[in-house]
Amino acid sequence: MSQDQDRVAYLGPAGTFTETAARMLHLGDDTSLLACRDVLEVFRTVERGEAARGVVPIENTLEGSVTATLDALAFDTDLLIHGELELPVNLVLAALPGTTLDTLVSVRSHVVALGSSRRWLAEHLPNVEQLASASTARAAEEVAELGTLHAAIVNPLAAERYGLAVLAEGLADRAGNMTRFVMVGDHVPAPTGWDKTSLVVFIDTNRPGALLQLLEIFAARELNLTKIESRPTKTELGEYCFFVDVEGHLSDERVGDALATVKRTQRDVRLLGSYRRSGARQRAEAERIEHDDAAYRAAAAWVAEWRGRAVPGS
Repeated sequence: MSQDQDRVAYLGPAGTFTETAARMLHLGDDTSLLACRDVLEVFRTVERGEAARGVVPIENTLEGSVTATLDALAFDTDLLIHGELELPVNLVLAALPGTTLDTLVSVRSHVVALGSSRRWLAEHLPNVEQLASASTARAAEEVAELGTLHAAIVNPLAAERYGLAVLAEGLADRAGNMTRFVMVGDHVPAPTGWDKTSLVVFIDTNRPGALLQLLEIFAARELNLTKIESRPTKTELGEYCFFVDVEGHLSDERVGDALATVKRTQRDVRLLGSYRRSGARQRAEAERIEHDDAAYRAAAAWVAEWRGRAVPGS
């Protein structure tokens, strides 16, 4: 296997939460990881064949979806989601050794990390300027260059990589802060029995009941939606598309039937991936899906049998 085929691109620079996620998803060494400047560069690197897969953040429990990732998946690439990983967000305040809280003039971090630490910052550093950086790791890099009057909100890996000392820990305003990351590639993985299918739907016309019609497609097949979110279509003001996550793999009878109906009834639909969902597989849920699919196959076989009995020309 060549180096490019074993390489994973991720949202850099080195030391980001995304690097941690990439290491856990890929399990490779440092030479197989390639840091990229932004989300779109991750996708372009994989498309050019310079990496086999890419890892990017897609959602945070406090700040919501990462719109750059959603828009890239919907409008800028044909790559598909291969898998997902949820990581707890452990935020620390870090600065060059010798820095103290009472001498700080600025705190830097990614906007999501700054937003996740609003209460801590208001209580402990109310008069310190907050500046947004491209990533938590970039903030650490900047602070390492600027000197002892500046600090960064980062993950412990970034502090270690850039030689920073930890001034405070546990900055996240709420416990249970998690970020979901996805790995992207150029094919659909095989079903595992514990899967999720992601798609973006462009409704036929903007009219009363249009969204309800879409939701009823999944409800009629007893499919659970774990996410539905609207985003602008970028073609006309007031026009929106819908990002949908549904439990199950596109090879499942019910999911496949639902996707075919969505394709037939809506203006357009783009598959974003069908992949193993995060978390431990729940046996009862998996057995229920398999049982329901068996019922769908039996019903389809019953219809096919009667169709076969039709007499041509009668």
